[in-house]
Amino acid sequence: MYTEQSMKSLFVLGRQPILGIAELESLLGADHVAPFDGFALSDIPAQDIPFDRLGGSVKVCDVIDTQVSADWRVLEKTLLRVVPERAQQLAEGKLHLGLSVYGVNVGLKDVQATALRLKKAIRAKTDQTVRVAPNNELALSTAQVLHNKLVSAQGIEIVLVQHGTNVHVAQTVREQDINAYARRDQNRPKRDARVGMLPPKLAQMIINLAAGKSGSGKQLTVLDPFCGTGVILQEAALMGHDVYGSDLEARMIEYSAANLEWLNETHKLPKIEATLQTGDATKHRWDEHFDFVACEGYLGQPFSGFPSEAKLREVTHTCNQIAKGFLKNIAEQMPAGTRLCVALPAWQRSNGRFEHLKLLDQLDELGYNRIDLKHVRTEELLYYRPDQVVARELLVITRK
Repeated sequence: MYTEQSMKSLFVLGRQPILGIAELESLLGADHVAPFDGFALSDIPAQDIPFDRLGGSVKVCDVIDTQVSADWRVLEKTLLRVVPERAQQLAEGKLHLGLSVYGVNVGLKDVQATALRLKKAIRAKTDQTVRVAPNNELALSTAQVLHNKLVSAQGIEIVLVQHGTNVHVAQTVREQDINAYARRDQNRPKRDARVGMLPPKLAQMIINLAAGKSGSGKQLTVLDPFCGTGVILQEAALMGHDVYGSDLEARMIEYSAANLEWLNETHKLPKIEATLQTGDATKHRWDEHFDFVACEGYLGQPFSGFPSEAKLREVTHTCNQIAKGFLKNIAEQMPAGTRLCVALPAWQRSNGRFEHLKLLDQLDELGYNRIDLKHVRTEELLYYRPDQVVARELLVITRK
């Protein structure tokens, strides 16, 4: 059994940490993940984490030390001991230093003063100039980390996270590249707001939940039966998988093909093995091999406010029929044990409760088992913003 002192890596999770935890558990295994309060620890070294494929983690850090005191004077002594040694491993030239503090009861001025003392100690140890990234808040934002080059060969961001009586001291190894996400989302040649805009981070999470541990380090074939403009196909290709997409509209297949070609040209990928077909997911026969299914189903129409009860019944019935028809159809075409993650709609009421599709209570008779996660309840797998009516519910299942 692991202890916090034996943990090797620390994750700072994203806006919806529950989804980040589920993603880590699926990819790394439940026994290798210890989540807490928007963070997670792992006994897997940070350098061995396939971070580029994680949509739900903002950063991964190498745990340097774990203190049983949250007294800032004690923590500063630890930093003055370990950080200059770490700085000696950086490349020659001007160094960049940043501090991010989560949960520790300390004032911003004290953090800023400690950063200046660290700057002086690093300069004495390395004889290199050091620039400190200014803290406007206790924790630096992702944009600040990237702008100040804190994850470059000449940069070092030290992260302190309190959990109970322990404070974990860690060095950031990788930071989520928000600019790369924006380019993949906004610069691809074919986009269509009418069919919805699936965020690349969510696409990554869907793929990882669908693939499970088998998706790490192996080249598999991902099937998306509702591929739209190809966001899931793009992210799967970047992970090194072959991709297989189908859609009801021929125009969407053309868009996916154009976007995959653009991805190949801009990212210099190895040859992408892509199969694209036009077909209704409730009737189509997928005649090529696939290993798992990752998709966003039909979400119904968007709403700026909660619909009338009559309208809600109409929309939920339509969405339920399409999703149920799809699951029935594809069940006959997969071997037992095939894993799926399907994003389905759920509707958020003003009281915060959600309306779900009825098929969630019929999975057994449809031929599926819902996958239970150790650290997250299945009903918590919802991707949404507080002001959104239509949420995405991530259904993770296997063919019986």
